[in-house]
Amino acid sequence: MSIVLSEEKADRLDSSLSKLLDESGATYAMLTDMGGNLLSKAGDESFDGAALAVLTAANFAATKEIASLIGEKDFSLLFHRGENENIHFSKINADIIMIALFKPYLSLGLLRLKVDSIKEELHEILGE
Repeated sequence: MSIVLSEEKADRLDSSLSKLLDESGATYAMLTDMGGNLLSKAGDESFDGAALAVLTAANFAATKEIASLIGEKDFSLLFHRGENENIHFSKINADIIMIALFKPYLSLGLLRLKVDSIKEELHEILGE
C-alpha cells in the first residue's frame, strides 16, 4: 500500500503522537509503514529513527512468520524490556505500526491504554 499524507494530516499525526507522550509519559513515539518508511515522530530522539523504522518493519515481518508457524494469523503487539528503555510496538492497521519508547519505571498498562485511545484518532486522520 502506498501512503500519501497531506501536510495537514502529517501535522495531525505529529500532534497525536505528542499527545500520547504527554498522557503516557513515554519519551518517544513514531509511526512507520510496513516497508519501514518513517511517517511521523515525536519526542526525544538520540538514535537513528530511520533505522528504527526499518528494523521495526523487519521485526513485524519476522513475527508474522512466527505467528504462522504456531497457527496464529498475526500478532498485533510486541514489547521489549531493556535496562534503561522499554519499547512497545503496536499495529495501527494492516499497514502502519506505532513505536513508543518509555522508561522501565512507567506503567506498561497505562501506555497500552493510551496507545489504544490514540488509535481511534489515528484511524480518523488516516481516513479509515
